[in-house]
Amino acid sequence: MRKPILLLSVFCMSMAIAAQAQIQLSTEKPTEGEPITITLEKPAEMLVVTYRPNSAVTHWDTFRVQPATNRFEWTPDRAGIVALSVPEQGGKNVSVRFQGLSTSGIAVMIVAASLLFGGAAFAFRLLFKDEEEDGTLDIDLEHMPDT
Repeated sequence: MRKPILLLSVFCMSMAIAAQAQIQLSTEKPTEGEPITITLEKPAEMLVVTYRPNSAVTHWDTFRVQPATNRFEWTPDRAGIVALSVPEQGGKNVSVRFQGLSTSGIAVMIVAASLLFGGAAFAFRLLFKDEEEDGTLDIDLEHMPDT
C-alpha cells in the first residue's frame, strides 16, 4: 500500500516541477533602467514582455532572434508587474522596482495622511466640544425641514 502512494507522490512532485515556467533572471528583483539577462531552459526565437498584464494600459515588447537562443538581454523601461512569456515554454511574472523614490507616490501618501489625521482631529474636536461654551449645538432638530 505504501509503494503506490509513494510513487504517486513522486509523480505529482515531478509534474509540478515540470509545470513551472523555465525562465530564470540574472537578478530576482530587476530595477527599472538596469539591464538583466533572461535565461531559458530551451532555445527560443521569441520572448514576449508584457508590461502591466490584464490591465487597460497593457504594453507589449517582443524580442526576436535568429537563430534560436536561450539568453536574452532586457532592460525594463517601466516599473510594475511584467509578464515574461515564451511560446510553448510558459511564462513568469516579475515585479520591476522603481529606480529611485517615487515623488508622486510620496506626495499621494502625504495628502492621504493629512486627510486621514485631519479628519480624525476634526471628529475628536466635535466629539469633545463643550456645549455650554459654544451655542452651536443648541439647535432643535424637530423644527428643521427633512432633507
